[in-house]
Amino acid sequence: MKVLLLGATGNFGSRLVPALLTHGLSVTCFVRSAAKLRGLLPPTVHDQITIIEGDAKKSAVVKRAVLESECDAVVNAAGVAAAAPWSKTDLPEIFKAVLQGIQEACVERQRPIRVWFVAGMGVLNYPGTEKMISSYIPLYVAHRQNLRLLKTLPPSTLIDWSILCPMTMKAKSSDLTSPTKTRQGKLTANATTPPLWHNSRLRRIPLVGKSLTVARNAARYETTLEQNADFIAADLESFETLRQAAYRMSSNVPCRQAVVDEAARLPFRDDSGQYASMIFREARQPVSATAPA
Repeated sequence: MKVLLLGATGNFGSRLVPALLTHGLSVTCFVRSAAKLRGLLPPTVHDQITIIEGDAKKSAVVKRAVLESECDAVVNAAGVAAAAPWSKTDLPEIFKAVLQGIQEACVERQRPIRVWFVAGMGVLNYPGTEKMISSYIPLYVAHRQNLRLLKTLPPSTLIDWSILCPMTMKAKSSDLTSPTKTRQGKLTANATTPPLWHNSRLRRIPLVGKSLTVARNAARYETTLEQNADFIAADLESFETLRQAAYRMSSNVPCRQAVVDEAARLPFRDDSGQYASMIFREARQPVSATAPA
């Protein structure tokens, strides 16, 4: 599978590069500065990747990168959301341009593409409600706008997207070699709401109860950059396995349903005994991840 990675010079993007390579994927990095990326990565890693320079705020440039790389998947790690609601950030501008560029490329080449976006836990629903967690603690609210944009895509879209919504991510290691040497703990994932949520009596306090419950849960959802990078890379590797299986089933371009049907027969690489079909049922939904309790 050919993967186009945007934002490879960031904290998360730089961990995605070795993770994608470790899972046997072909990686093209779209960055503003090739020199900066080469300075971050060990020579053994940047010798394995292709680099395209460009501005992620320009949809036409993103479209060209998708077409030139002939990618099967895109991972967008470009841009950083501001913590405070009143702070300025260019993330929505980047997100909109990236999405538009991918859409236009899909229309031109007339084949689907798997896409991973990154947001934060705030866009997940508070368990048992239809309200976002960021409604109770309004941090990193730019992600709300991005999710709304994704939800405007028509059902017929060729973009098969998921959006990873971790809480705090910290680096476990500065090692960016491939194959990755840092042992990754498995993540527990869930669509739409955080997994393993702990409700407490605090939630019953009028006005502030749910905000206090969110704050109390927050520390439990800290994960590493490496864990989340491996999560996305493993999904794309599984997706490629299923895509190839679907091609064997039919001489036509595999539709989404064919891939989902075949997924039920193939185990997902997860020690918990989950199956690959879970990933596809969660597609086009926010996906949260947390270290096992």
